[in-house]
Amino acid sequence: MSDILDQLNELIADEASQPEYKHELAISAFTNEIARLMTDQGLSQSDLARRLGVSRARISQLLQHKSSPTLRTMVHIASALGCDVVPTVAPCGFRPPRFFVADGGKTI
Repeated sequence: MSDILDQLNELIADEASQPEYKHELAISAFTNEIARLMTDQGLSQSDLARRLGVSRARISQLLQHKSSPTLRTMVHIASALGCDVVPTVAPCGFRPPRFFVADGGKTI
């Protein structure tokens, strides 16, 4: 975990890295929301991996930020949890409380 924080601190310090920092924040928000949904649904990494047809190690890599999912992968993961990914564009500096993942037509 401290490796991720060290990397993020380095990105914050370098003004030219702002897009990469924002990318990491978005991925972090997504993976945190997926982890929360898994907990709410009582799903293990193995359960989600089976639903997606991937290895448990792949899910672990995604949840530990060792791999950045593509938008297509994000949609597949959300669908496996009975949700949709809802991309949004917001003014600079806007920080939503968490990533928007729609469940049953409502934002959770």
